[in-house]
Amino acid sequence: MCGVGIDSSFRRKTGTQRVRNLIYQNLDKTVEEHENSEKYRNDKAYNDCRSGLIELLIQNSGTANSLGHDVIYAYYMLDLLTRSDVSATAELYQAMKKLLEGFRESGPGYVTTNGENVVIHPDGLETKVERFKLTPAMVLDLFHGFSRMPQMEKNDMQLGHILTHGHAIVQLKQAFNGDGLDVLDEALFTRIDILNFANQLEAVSSSAAVSEKSWSPLEASYWEQALSDNWHGHYYKYAFSYLKLNRMAERNFVDIQKFNRIL
Repeated sequence: MCGVGIDSSFRRKTGTQRVRNLIYQNLDKTVEEHENSEKYRNDKAYNDCRSGLIELLIQNSGTANSLGHDVIYAYYMLDLLTRSDVSATAELYQAMKKLLEGFRESGPGYVTTNGENVVIHPDGLETKVERFKLTPAMVLDLFHGFSRMPQMEKNDMQLGHILTHGHAIVQLKQAFNGDGLDVLDEALFTRIDILNFANQLEAVSSSAAVSEKSWSPLEASYWEQALSDNWHGHYYKYAFSYLKLNRMAERNFVDIQKFNRIL
């Protein structure tokens, strides 16, 4: 019995190390494939960068902007600036401002229905989702509880963006408590209203699984797959949001079957 216990513990430790090593390999590959043409000029700190980005998010919060990418990318950048010694410069602020305004101008983003990518504007849509203050647990419940046919998800990855969008909102509200970011909640609910309407338009039903294999970000096989099929970093973003939301919600059970719907 003692020998079995030691062997089991050793396998867990070596398995965890293998997953960690594969994650770093994925990150290295991303940097190599997206090398900047110019080096970032880390000088002339712009003290209004954070407040300016938050103000932009609040101004643009009236609808779902490009699958929530305005909130998602703003969160990534603000979190990076908070946890590093990289200066927030005027150059960086202007680049982020251009990005966020571009997402706003692009509209709500497309949704796949009946094999076609269409844009569904939220104006006039029936509000079916109860509005409440988003928390990590609520975002997970919205993700777990939302039903979507696999052939739709395979084309536009909307479920994955419910995760990343909702995660970005709750993280920003936690980091900048009191800055009025509760207004960001509405965009996620609007996105789900759009998806509910799209479900009604879908003529073909299907019970086929999106993936034949079960992928878990807690296993090395997930990150081996990510190395060969990057999806513009979506493997990382979906895994990060799902695992972090479970930790924030203090949930020990990770529903890998539900998570696999986005793959």
